[in-house]
Amino acid sequence: MGQRLYIVTSPQDVSAIYRNTTTLTFDEFVRDMMLSFGASEEGVRKMWESPRTSGNVGSLHKVLAHAGEDYYRQQFHPGDRLDDLWSNIQDRLSASLQWNAITGDKSLSAQHGVKTVSLMDLCQDVLLSSATSAVFGDRLLQLAPNLLRAFIVFDDESWKLTYKLPPFLAKEMHKARQDIFAALQSYFALPRDERTGATWVVDILETEMRRIGLEEHDIAALFGMPFWVINGNAYKLCFWYMAYLVNDAELLRAVRAEVDPAISQGLLGLEGRLEECPRLVAVYHEVLRCHTASASVRSVAAPTDLGDVTLDAGAKVLLPYRQLHFDASVFAPHVEEFRADRFLAQTDLSKSPSFRPFGGGTTYCAGRHVARRELLTFAALMVHRYDIEVAPLHSGMAQARFPRCDVKKPSLGVLPPLAGDDMILNLRKRCGGV
Repeated sequence: MGQRLYIVTSPQDVSAIYRNTTTLTFDEFVRDMMLSFGASEEGVRKMWESPRTSGNVGSLHKVLAHAGEDYYRQQFHPGDRLDDLWSNIQDRLSASLQWNAITGDKSLSAQHGVKTVSLMDLCQDVLLSSATSAVFGDRLLQLAPNLLRAFIVFDDESWKLTYKLPPFLAKEMHKARQDIFAALQSYFALPRDERTGATWVVDILETEMRRIGLEEHDIAALFGMPFWVINGNAYKLCFWYMAYLVNDAELLRAVRAEVDPAISQGLLGLEGRLEECPRLVAVYHEVLRCHTASASVRSVAAPTDLGDVTLDAGAKVLLPYRQLHFDASVFAPHVEEFRADRFLAQTDLSKSPSFRPFGGGTTYCAGRHVARRELLTFAALMVHRYDIEVAPLHSGMAQARFPRCDVKKPSLGVLPPLAGDDMILNLRKRCGGV
């Protein structure tokens, strides 16, 4: 008989069972994801070969799979390497949000000093292109100009990869994954001097993958997962954040009053000044509370009673952390509603063990620090540079039906809006906006 998987859903049960379980090991999770992205069994085996005694100092005596975990922390956790990467992303993000840059796919129309945009398209175009080019350099998108379109399809259907649906049940997802893989394989097949500008973690991981004998096929497949992690959540967070701001004129004015002085000092050090804008940050936390759906599979450490069921040691439990975010004993009042001042009124609420927007354990999102900076900066630049309103031709629909969250589709991160739900916005340059 196969092992049972228990799905725990109530906030109280999730909190209780979390204390008596341990996360799946790093090796279990990463091996599975590498294979899902198309890596060969031989390539995965080499990632776990005997410890090496050469290479980067941080990787000495570690197999590459474990050294790679260290490298991602060094790149994406606060420190000099994250600051270098962030400076690149911020410059690209700022340039993409200039008035003259909002053209083509970003703008539905432009007349009489007004540009009409799809909020979702704007968030996707700006965030995905900025992060991808900052991490891999400009050459990847030059080689594969349709890569981000393929990624959007993949990201929307990615739950089918997690659930291991075969191609005949997930044709669009598998086609998009193959397009991403082909783009990365073409990229890594080029000589390095023809694809300059990649960030530190890409360079060092490629160097060490080649040192252990991996070819472009496996290198491309192994970079599929970080490509997904880097891009998978920020654009949806920005969509929800801006939707709430535009839907509440008073909230928009309050956030603008905080960020205008911060931005007036320039881009250098902006991320630190934005962290000192309490309402800007409080809305960010409330968006995370309402719209993230992280989960983890954990192992029961000791026999645990859960109602009428006893979970034996070793049993696997699926914990959807989203349930914790609607625990009335922690986030009251009106936990089902978006309340912009919830985290402003309780300043320590974001430190609650019931607030887990980025998961935990093995699957704790490595890109969370970048995503936070991206969202705060995107929102700040938008409200500083533009007067924003729902486009009149679409105002009846938008006011009657705020974009609805798709809570039925399985997700490992930020929940998208229902298909077809969007906000069409009019932008006008503000006096003093760049």
